[in-house]
Amino acid sequence: MLSVMFIKSETKELKPFQKLSIPEACEITETVETQYRLTRKKAHADFFILDEEDQEVYVGTLSIGSGHARHVVDHIKKKLSSLKMDDIQEARKRSFLEQLEKEVPDHLKITDGSFSLEEETENHMQTTQPPVLSTHNRRLIYGGGILSLLILSATCFSTVATSQDRAETIQDLQKQVKLEQKITGTYERALLGDSQGALKRLSSIDEQSLTKEQKNVYMSLLVDQKKYEEAVKLQGNHPEVVESMISKKGDVSALKEFQQTFPSSTGSFDLAYHEQRWEDMMRQSGVEMTDKRYEMKAYGYLKLDKVKEAKEEAAHIQNQELNQKIETYEKTKNEVEETKKQVEEENKKDKKDENKIKSLTDQQKKQEEALKNL
Repeated sequence: MLSVMFIKSETKELKPFQKLSIPEACEITETVETQYRLTRKKAHADFFILDEEDQEVYVGTLSIGSGHARHVVDHIKKKLSSLKMDDIQEARKRSFLEQLEKEVPDHLKITDGSFSLEEETENHMQTTQPPVLSTHNRRLIYGGGILSLLILSATCFSTVATSQDRAETIQDLQKQVKLEQKITGTYERALLGDSQGALKRLSSIDEQSLTKEQKNVYMSLLVDQKKYEEAVKLQGNHPEVVESMISKKGDVSALKEFQQTFPSSTGSFDLAYHEQRWEDMMRQSGVEMTDKRYEMKAYGYLKLDKVKEAKEEAAHIQNQELNQKIETYEKTKNEVEETKKQVEEENKKDKKDENKIKSLTDQQKKQEEALKNL
């Protein structure tokens, strides 16, 4: 049986380090997702999927209130479905998703017209004929390092032609296991609050041996310790990578400090956004635009009441939620103008209806507040 453990959460409903069964995790994340969407709130939660031996087999970040996924398993399915893999890797991925899907409560299974996992697997088998996995190989999908999305390397399971090759392969695997154990222990130290100890151990590991996810965790620890120069060096002397990570975390204090050491127009743009200095944000030139920054810029234009410009920025990306927000803003703004007009007309009448004027004024205030909170 698989289980879920949230390790960091921006919402009180998802308590860190509490192990949940898949059904429990689906129920609570579906409830929280619905609540946050209705109240237009957003949050993030980092989580692990654990196997029967409490080994971490998947790590991810759930975006709550975004509407991207109904619950945690739906999130994983959508993430993994977007990854392109060879036949063997695809088979292992499907095995993992099938086990997750079996544990999802019936009323939370996604039935929006898409194929079920069983149907997809059957069709895939008919067209590509991937190798059938043994029980042992199915379990191997759940093994591996704590920071890997999934250990899906086909090379570990390839046929070995000679005994010499077999011995070399076993030695390589043994080295990899020892390295993963060292990295896992290091990450556990970080989780327990021993950031200094974790950094010391990570610095002793060859950077070439770290995966992208492991480097990102290492970088995050360095940033937490304000070791910005080392973080930039870790990312191949690309300060924009570190800056983007800090901005994504929303750590304004760290972003300010980083800007002092590694100033850039992109950093100034992100900092102005987090500090809600919309005019300063728009003045920045030479900004490295991403989908997220187009969204940020569109939002900034809404705050400046520039709907046309917001639409132009939104046109650069496909973001239904952003388009809906702009549409709602425009609609609410028109409603405010209409209510204002009604108040003015009532005030011009010789015989004023004070109750109606008060009602319209209250309505206008609510509309303006809704506009402000978009």
